[in-house]
Amino acid sequence: MATLPPNPALTQFIKPTLDTAFHIDVKWWDKQGLDLNVKLLAHLCLEHRDAYAGQPVGEKIDWVDWDTGEVQPVDGLQYVITTHCSRQSGYVVQAPTLIEAVFRAFLSNANQPLTPRALAPIVGHRPEQVLRVLSGRTVRLGLRPVLKQ
Repeated sequence: MATLPPNPALTQFIKPTLDTAFHIDVKWWDKQGLDLNVKLLAHLCLEHRDAYAGQPVGEKIDWVDWDTGEVQPVDGLQYVITTHCSRQSGYVVQAPTLIEAVFRAFLSNANQPLTPRALAPIVGHRPEQVLRVLSGRTVRLGLRPVLKQ
């Protein structure tokens, strides 16, 4: 018997576990009518916050994957956060709240899916605490389970 992927309309009924992979769902931001780039500005380091003051956001830059040689357009703010800001000491753990720390963890790893077990040592909290903030009824900061296609 074939296993079908979950219907996206029913994902609210799937109970996440410590091994459920999460990510920042960029489409969630669009559906809410929110601009992810505005949120990203708040997560820049001081050096880049000054550099981006008054500058247009949302511009794409070409990024080269040195392993494959593939060139991809990526969001400039996300690139700066991933390659510089997130490398600053205490970037993730000094976030004001746990949900912000989880958000920063995903920014620092280029939004690669992580489970609460994997996030726990990064954000400095127990996996159960991480799961609790990620699996509430309200989606915060677009942090959602990864849907398998």
